[in-house]
Amino acid sequence: MSVQPEDRTTIDMFSSSGPGRPRSNPYDRTQQSRLNKRSQRLRDKHAGLHRLEVKLPAHVVAALDDAADELGLSRAEVITKALEQWLHI
Repeated sequence: MSVQPEDRTTIDMFSSSGPGRPRSNPYDRTQQSRLNKRSQRLRDKHAGLHRLEVKLPAHVVAALDDAADELGLSRAEVITKALEQWLHI
């Protein structure tokens, strides 16, 4: 019988218990990150969001952060509102 990384029932069948804190998640850190990222992408997709990467000069990002702090919003929310206003959406 082999142990599959995604198999939650036999994950500790062949491992020896050692000192330290017990594992709260049967997956190792790389698999946890991969699964979390996948679920985040699915949440964004169901919410109708699209990923967009933009490179901006440092002074623009600083001004964006200042505006976000003043408005109590995130960077993405400030950019979205600015683009909606500029595009008259």
